[in-house]
Amino acid sequence: MNKGSISNPDVSVFIKFMDKGFKLSVPADQEKFYREGYEVFIERVEQHKSKKNGYDDIEAIGLTAIECLVALQRIREQMESLSEAFQGRVERLEESVTNAIDR
Repeated sequence: MNKGSISNPDVSVFIKFMDKGFKLSVPADQEKFYREGYEVFIERVEQHKSKKNGYDDIEAIGLTAIECLVALQRIREQMESLSEAFQGRVERLEESVTNAIDR
């Protein structure tokens, strides 16, 4: 296999939580998602830590992780709903086209 046939090489992304760092190998076309996601995640962790009765590192990371999971579940439900609505529209369109052709 030559270099030209590799469609999606990996790149390194460094992620740090507390005193631990992780060097991840991610597909190059997804690098921006990892970097942007990490920045947003850390920003949200810092928001949790800076609240009046702020959370410690572990609590803030845990709360942020749960918020991310909830957001993903909510978006998945919205996507499924939109997909069903789109499918319904396609079926109605097909029906309209079939009726128009049959006339």
